[in-house]
Amino acid sequence: PGSKAEGESRWNQQGSREKRTEGKDRAEGHPGSKAEGTLREIGSGGGAMAFPLSVDDFKKFVLLNINNRLGHDVRAKVLPVLEGYGSYEGLCEKLKTNIHSGINPDEVAQRQEHYGRNYIEQKPLTPFWKFCWDALQDPTLIFLSCASVVSIIIGTVFEPIECLGWLDGLAIMVAVIVVVLVGAIQESSKEKQFRALTDKASDDLVNVIRAGTQKQVSNRDVVVGDVLVLSTGDIITADGLVFERNTLKIFEGALTGESHAISKGPFEFKEKGHFEVPPDIDLQQMNVLPEGTPEERRAYYEPTPDKTPLVFKGTEVQDGEGKMLVIAVGNNTYEQILLGDKEDDEDDEGSGRSILQVKLDSMTMLITKVGAFFGIGIVIILFIRFGILFANTECCKEEWNNAVHNSQWIGFIITGITIFVVAVPEGLPLAVTIALAFSVRKMMTDQNMVKTSSACETMGSATTICSDKTGTLTTSMMTVMQSWVAGSKCEPKDVAGKYSDEVKSSISHAMTINTSEKTDIVAKTNKKIVDGKEVEEPVNDPNTGKYMIAYSGNATECAMIKFVNQLNGFDGNPGDASMPYKKIRNNFPESAEGRAAITFSSKRKRMSTLVPWTAGGFRLFTKGASEMVMSLCTTYLDSDGSTKPLDDATRKSLEDDVINEFASQGLRTISVAYRQFEASPAAEDGSLPEATETELVLACIVGIEDPLRPEVPDSVQTCRNAGIVVRMVTGDNLATAKAISRKAGILDPAKEASGDELAMTGEQFRTRVLSDQNSETPERCIIQSEMDAIWPKLRVLARSTPTDKLVLVTGIQKSRLVVDGYTRQVVAVTGDGTNDAPALKQADVGFAMYINGTQVAQQAADIVILDDNFQSIVAAVKWGRCVYDNICKFLQFQLTVNITACTIAVVGAAVLTESPLKVIQLLWVNLIMDSFASLALATDDPNRVPGLKEQLLNRKPYPRTQALLSKIMVRNMFAHALYQLLVLFILIFCIGDVCEAGATINECGGVPYWRAPIDVGIRSGRPADYDLINLPADVKCIDAYKQDDPSTYWYVRDMPLDASGDTFEGAIPIRQRTYCEEQHGCGERSIHMTIVFNSFVLMQIFNEINTRKLHGEMNQFAGALYNDWFIRVMVGTLASQVVLVQVPGINTAFGCSGLDWAQWLVCVAIGASELLVHYLCALLPYEWIPLGSWAGSMDDATLDETAEEIRAEMAAKEKGAGNTPGDVEMSGVPQQVRN
Repeated sequence: PGSKAEGESRWNQQGSREKRTEGKDRAEGHPGSKAEGTLREIGSGGGAMAFPLSVDDFKKFVLLNINNRLGHDVRAKVLPVLEGYGSYEGLCEKLKTNIHSGINPDEVAQRQEHYGRNYIEQKPLTPFWKFCWDALQDPTLIFLSCASVVSIIIGTVFEPIECLGWLDGLAIMVAVIVVVLVGAIQESSKEKQFRALTDKASDDLVNVIRAGTQKQVSNRDVVVGDVLVLSTGDIITADGLVFERNTLKIFEGALTGESHAISKGPFEFKEKGHFEVPPDIDLQQMNVLPEGTPEERRAYYEPTPDKTPLVFKGTEVQDGEGKMLVIAVGNNTYEQILLGDKEDDEDDEGSGRSILQVKLDSMTMLITKVGAFFGIGIVIILFIRFGILFANTECCKEEWNNAVHNSQWIGFIITGITIFVVAVPEGLPLAVTIALAFSVRKMMTDQNMVKTSSACETMGSATTICSDKTGTLTTSMMTVMQSWVAGSKCEPKDVAGKYSDEVKSSISHAMTINTSEKTDIVAKTNKKIVDGKEVEEPVNDPNTGKYMIAYSGNATECAMIKFVNQLNGFDGNPGDASMPYKKIRNNFPESAEGRAAITFSSKRKRMSTLVPWTAGGFRLFTKGASEMVMSLCTTYLDSDGSTKPLDDATRKSLEDDVINEFASQGLRTISVAYRQFEASPAAEDGSLPEATETELVLACIVGIEDPLRPEVPDSVQTCRNAGIVVRMVTGDNLATAKAISRKAGILDPAKEASGDELAMTGEQFRTRVLSDQNSETPERCIIQSEMDAIWPKLRVLARSTPTDKLVLVTGIQKSRLVVDGYTRQVVAVTGDGTNDAPALKQADVGFAMYINGTQVAQQAADIVILDDNFQSIVAAVKWGRCVYDNICKFLQFQLTVNITACTIAVVGAAVLTESPLKVIQLLWVNLIMDSFASLALATDDPNRVPGLKEQLLNRKPYPRTQALLSKIMVRNMFAHALYQLLVLFILIFCIGDVCEAGATINECGGVPYWRAPIDVGIRSGRPADYDLINLPADVKCIDAYKQDDPSTYWYVRDMPLDASGDTFEGAIPIRQRTYCEEQHGCGERSIHMTIVFNSFVLMQIFNEINTRKLHGEMNQFAGALYNDWFIRVMVGTLASQVVLVQVPGINTAFGCSGLDWAQWLVCVAIGASELLVHYLCALLPYEWIPLGSWAGSMDDATLDETAEEIRAEMAAKEKGAGNTPGDVEMSGVPQQVRN
């Protein structure tokens, strides 16, 4: 087929061939015969059917069509394959079917077995225990669980019950359970939420021809070889071919990005001389005969054919009727292939865990190792000291006493475990979980439905967004953007108030009458299940409160009738019967007597309709390509409703100032004209001669396009300010793509002229960056050097295929080119169509649209944009950076606590022989309070805190290799920790007199043996073993009983034993049996150590305010009152601290003694001093601080290795999730096909 005429000739030949074939079928019993008995015989009587063509063959044929859409490529690459199959008739023979009679119903089961079913089972919801088990796989939680069990066993078996040693392990176990449950509930909730969002699968009835009879069957029962009967409004349920005469126009925007309907049928090419050839520079960009001359390229080039035979599942019949031969169903349709997962995980970038989480795991393990080192070291030191004391026969070490010394050496081990447990940031997993859960919930209010939690913070590092055009940057609805009416240009919104009713009436009738009644503006609806039945309800526009508009029928004609509504000031709901164009249609129905038409054709580029006119006579309305219609006009409509001559000067002005100007803006120009007749010019047979399309009155010229969403330019500029490059990838032609990208601010004309920014076609892109364009996995054939030469400048990729988008994303991800200081790019991809699925899955973060998005795209994405608003992408960036900052705030807080607590524990064990803070106190600080802090610090909301949104979006993305701890954070951590240690060491060693106990354990019973440098009138709470060094020699220790040393006993005579008169004579040891037990028991509840503990906690509480600032800000209170959780946690933590210090029973468990108001005042003042330290810290230099892997940084090699490990882990999970493998892997389409 080389032209329309050639196509018609082929149709005639095909018709005769079909008749001959049908006769042959009747004779030989092949499918196609209308004798149902014969069909049954072949279909079921002879066993399994043998089909020459496999699923692989059809997949390859579909992809060949997808990847070669221009006319010259179709001739060179597609037609030879089609002819090799024996053309369309040969395909029917190989599928044992016939376009007229279809298949035998008895063959359905065998065809389902060979080619698959047209139904995709959904995976069952993941059981809750599975989420809990997955959460427990976190290395930190595994370690904490083991530490908890060991601590509980030691505390229960080896320690006295009154010491409550088991409480520490129980507290850790509770923390682990909380983290697991919070994570599991969050994941389970997300899965149910997304299932409710996407569970739209319905069991609709479709029309098929089987055994020569048209019948309705479930779409799930459609099989390969079936013949579907299609009509306007049908959603196509399988892939197929259309090669019968038909009037079908299919809207494939969700699949190919095209914004207009595609006519279907055998390839029908545009005739030479009837299409515009692009400039040679564009032809070179399209890779048209790259080695040829400009003349050869112009002669060789052919645009996309007027008709193509391939029809895809998920697309919609916008107009017309026809029959389709099914060639793929279910998992083997192009829609589902695009969803597939790669079997080889080595190149699969998809990941459920992010690099940030891996960094946190690495930092946790490093801190754990350091804690283990110090814990083991302290245990060794304590045992060595223990041995030395026995060797020197020090007090209570003269001989081994099980009652005393067993608990002591067990205490050494517990001290080591305590240091170890304190070092581990066990609050960190909960903080990350809370930060992600909070952001996921809040992002719903920002219209982001998050499927993969890690995608939240990954967006904080995004450096580039590869965006689809149709439906993402644009509205996916053709609209009149510019107009020329009655002699002057006018914005469409101003036409209603600018011109007379007569002018508006003339234009309204011309546009409405000359459109198909199948073209309609309706309310957009969503399907819902109500009382077990599927119903459709209108979708409200959140901005206007009215129903959202949807188009039904031809998109260009919908734009025209929408303009009619606008012209007449209509402001009601779409679909309302009062819409102006509906009133006109009611007055001029298609069935009216005397109505005639000349249909549109690509050669004529116009259409006309003749109707009886209400004022008498007949009126002809014509619309079409501006230059064609204007050449038929002799006058134009003036503003007062009269007509004026259309002279040469006016024509020249219209061409230069209107048509060319509109075209330069990327608009498709259409002229609307009319002519009045006294009598009908129609022929007797009702046909309308083309000669009537002369001496027309030009009513208006309109410029139509799929317009940008209004928020897109500002959103793109925000992305630029945030250091994010937006790239547009579209199936539109290069000129249209450039025009849209310039309006959006994606392509800067000045930078394009200087070569700093680039727009190119998919064909040129593939030629340059792929070593093998015909590879089944082209993303593995990327020439990285060529890719690196293109992608930094690339802003627009036009005429692209889904494979191009996948190759672009993969190439950018693999690049190690330094661009704007980044050695590794984090790529986000937005899209709404089925064609976006592979790139959505490959990207670091994939965004799919909900309202205008396909279910395929939503399943492939990490985040679903609920309002289809590009501004929501910016909201995701904002939340991603906020999540990252929130986690870093908590990290700064927790590590400050850990540095202080570990140092206190280590120094206390080494110097005091035991930690000045009891294990349960350390657990309160390190676990319970940290968990509260994670709520306070991980829940800052950028939508509430003034200035936070702007601060987040006016800085560059975090590089993936960057350390988690910044130099400012390290400075703050160590400065605050050093200050806290100084204060605590003063409290421990410089207060507390050494004396005998008085009326209470906290008062001196006489003159102190040693008076502390800071006299506060309380008795020392330090361990007795340490305070012995300050005691007089005669009171340091009561010596153990020795028979030859009279100073160690009293000798008594005649001491009465009881009332019987019996007496005792002998030695009574001065040291009682319980003396050493009292010296080394569970410890007393001293005010001294309570003040130390209370001051420590209060310093952490006040430092929590400081740690809200990461970037050296002086005002630490800014925004604090806008975080309700922060206020609750601050108040709750203070209240809890008062309770566990003051309330009897509770303070016993925590080893505390109640404080008076003066002591509380001192503790609060010490804690509040942290606020002043913040200002001093801000003055300290930090540039000199070296950062390494200990701070959470990664070099590129480590990052690559880590990414590979993550991909392998996720690939294994995907395989374990029950994904069904496909049969082949080709043209970048993944081999794994998700159920």
